[in-house]
Amino acid sequence: MFALAIRYLNGWAMAAADGARKEQAEWPLHPDRVFMAMAAAWFETGEDPVEGDALRWLETLSPPALAASEAGFRQTVTSYVPVNDTGVSREVPGSHALDKLKDAGLAVLPEHRLRNERHFPVAIPHDPVVHLIWDADLAQHREGLERLAEKVTHIGHSASLVQMWVSDEGVPATWLPTNGVPKLRLRVPTAGRLQALAEDVNRAEVLEYARLRARVDQSSGKEKKRMKQIIDERFGERVPVSLRPRSGLWHGYTRRPDDLLPAPAGTVFQPHLLVFTLRGRAFTLPSTLRLLESFRGSLMAHCRRQPPPEWFSGHRPDGAPSEQPHMALLPLSFSGFPHADGRIMGLAIALPEGLDPAEAGNCLEDYLIDAQTGLPREHKLYNGRWFECDIALQIAEIPPKSLTPDTWTQPSKLWASVTPIVLDRHFKGAAQWELAAENIKDACERIGLPRPREVILNGVAMHEGVPHARQFPALRRKSDGGYRYHTHALLLFDQEVQGPVLVGAGRFRGYGLCRPLSEKGFGDV
Repeated sequence: MFALAIRYLNGWAMAAADGARKEQAEWPLHPDRVFMAMAAAWFETGEDPVEGDALRWLETLSPPALAASEAGFRQTVTSYVPVNDTGVSREVPGSHALDKLKDAGLAVLPEHRLRNERHFPVAIPHDPVVHLIWDADLAQHREGLERLAEKVTHIGHSASLVQMWVSDEGVPATWLPTNGVPKLRLRVPTAGRLQALAEDVNRAEVLEYARLRARVDQSSGKEKKRMKQIIDERFGERVPVSLRPRSGLWHGYTRRPDDLLPAPAGTVFQPHLLVFTLRGRAFTLPSTLRLLESFRGSLMAHCRRQPPPEWFSGHRPDGAPSEQPHMALLPLSFSGFPHADGRIMGLAIALPEGLDPAEAGNCLEDYLIDAQTGLPREHKLYNGRWFECDIALQIAEIPPKSLTPDTWTQPSKLWASVTPIVLDRHFKGAAQWELAAENIKDACERIGLPRPREVILNGVAMHEGVPHARQFPALRRKSDGGYRYHTHALLLFDQEVQGPVLVGAGRFRGYGLCRPLSEKGFGDV
């Protein structure tokens, strides 16, 4: 088994779907498009025999499986671009006649060319790396394919830059070739595909004709007459051209069943959040500590079991801090969307993974539901002159996206903080930022996540609407009352992880809350 791995260097893929539907982006990419990109690299770099044999072998294999993530699509707009080197130009007011413009060479300038309507559809995959997977042994063709993969610079539009390589990594496929009535049809290479592309490109004849025409232009007298005679004998009235490549054959694909895909890594918290709507005055994210302190006090007071158990309170019976995962509270804000303002729209409870549902219901049921009406029970949160508001369990059939658990827990490789991450200790010296990043990586492992590949620290948040880290009140140490340092961060994992991602010393009190980012850029996933 081997795979051709493709990384979209810009984070997006620009290619029109179905050839004629220029307004729609193609995703997932067609295996034949990859083959054509490799064939183009082969044509342009001398048609090495070893590479050609590898391509001819590749086209005889069964259609490959694909490992490709879901993708978003950029809104397609209409652009008007100059046509290529047209011989007809619109006349510019006050200019000379068109023939004089042509003689002066000005007709080929963009401002004197006609403009045609064009579309540049873009797909933005959640994961910029795609694999085409064949169940075959590379054997003697490895060298040829590796050399070809290194030569491929783009797939689809010339702006859709890629890095390509041969991989032996066992990547699970998301799309499998199938017969019958498929969910998706993709173009695939078949036997004879390279020869068909070579005939369409017609490279040898086009280059020979261009060379002979150049000799005609550079010669005179008898030599010029002789060169014209050679062209007539070789081509007659025919001018050889390169044609657009014919489309490859279509083959059906079906999505791999979810139960066959590996489950994403999770945290010590359950992904099924208990979400509460918040009514009253508007709160911004810097109000997180005060608001959640009041929320926690309300929960503790209404717990059916008194004193509350360790998973609920975060303290052992002797009052010492619990060393086991326990209930965490989250502020759910309007952030990461266009025009987001960072206001807190709701609160949520993240329960520890493995908690017995009966135990959770025994402690929380009275707080969540009114036994007489069966409706959510409303509670008032109050903190002197700071705030007064009401909360109730979210039961709307279609809640706002900010109050949808998936917004905060859906699997992703890329996560960014919405509330700042609190460090375990303060670092000094020239390497303080590197040490702080390693501290956050340790914190990720502490909640059950794999160690991030990279952590980028910044006072400025990556999500729209989230305030700068310095606008959040500092968390105090219980030991001496000192302040803990906090920062926003961007976390990049080698695999998709599922939330909630609550990182750092303040994770049970609303700080260190991260939200997934799409790898197309920053903002809504």
